[in-house]
Amino acid sequence: MEYFWLKKHLDQWRSAIENNHKPQAVIISGAVGLGKRALLQQILAELLCRQSDTFCGQCQNCLLFNQGHHPDVSHIEPENNLIKVKVIRELTQFFTSTPHCSDHKIAVINQADNMNTAAANSLLKVLEEPPSRGILFLLTDVKHQLMPTIRSRCINMDVRLSQNEKKQLANWLIEAHGNSAENAEKALLFNDFQPLLAMKMLQENQLTSFDEMLDCLYQAANGGISVTSSAKKLTEFEESSWELLQRYFMLVGKARMQQESTINTLTHPLNQIIKKSPKVFHIIIKITELVQGVMLNLNTQVKSQLLIESMLVEIKNELNLRR
Repeated sequence: MEYFWLKKHLDQWRSAIENNHKPQAVIISGAVGLGKRALLQQILAELLCRQSDTFCGQCQNCLLFNQGHHPDVSHIEPENNLIKVKVIRELTQFFTSTPHCSDHKIAVINQADNMNTAAANSLLKVLEEPPSRGILFLLTDVKHQLMPTIRSRCINMDVRLSQNEKKQLANWLIEAHGNSAENAEKALLFNDFQPLLAMKMLQENQLTSFDEMLDCLYQAANGGISVTSSAKKLTEFEESSWELLQRYFMLVGKARMQQESTINTLTHPLNQIIKKSPKVFHIIIKITELVQGVMLNLNTQVKSQLLIESMLVEIKNELNLRR
C-alpha cells in the first residue's frame, strides 16, 4: 500500500482470512489522518474480488467497486452529525437480502460513534444475531464512545503508528511527495505525527501562509512595522491559521518544558525573542490566551482589526518591546 504503516494491519486481516477466521463485525479505529478509510477500501476490494485474493481490478465485482456503486456494499454516513435508528433498521433489511454478485453483503458505518442511543441499541440486535453472509465495518476516531456491548461483539482493529514508523514518516513525505525535510518535519510536528493531515497541510501550502503570519507578528513585536499595519494584514488570515498559531505556541511551551529536540525545527525569529525572555512560560501562556480571544471573536460583530491591534500591543508589552 502507499501508506506503509497500514501494511501490518492489512497483513493481520489477510492472516485471519487465510485461517478461516473471517469476522462478522469489525471496528476500525484510530486518530484522524492515519488512513482508516484507505485500509478499509483495500479490505473491501479484496473481499469482493472473485479472481484474486488481493484485488484483480478486472472482474465484474472489482469494476463495480471501483465505480463506487457495488450492490452488495452499503455505506451509512451521519446526517447532521447523527446516525438515527431508521438507517440502522434499513441496514437490517439490507443484510437479509441475498447478495447480488459477491459472496457477502457488506455494510460500512462511518463515524459510528455518532449513533444515537436508539440506533446503537438497534445495531446491537444485529450483532447479537449476525447474518451468516454479512460483514459489518464500523469506522470511528473515538472507539471509547461506542457502547461497550457493541465493542465487545466486534473484532477491534486499532490503526496506530509504532515509534519506528513515526521515524520513517518524514522520509515518506520527502520521497513520495517532494517536500523539503524542514517542511516535512514541521508538518508532522504540527499534526501530532498524523501523516495524512501532515500531507494535506503540505499540499495546501499551509506552512507558507503560516510563516507569513509569524513574520507579521514578529515585525509588529519587534517594531519593524506598525501595529496597525500588522493587524490589517493579520485580518486576512483564515481561522485555520489562527488555530495553527495557537498550536505553535503550545508546542514551543511544551518543548521548553520537556527540553525536546524536535522543537529545533521551529526556528522562527519570533520564537527566539520569546526564549530570551526571563518569563518564557508566562509569555507563552499569555500569547496563547490572546490568540484564543481573537479566535473566539473572528466571526462576531467585534471589529477584528481592533481586537488584533490590542493583542499585538499586549504581546509587545509582555516582551518589553515598546518601540
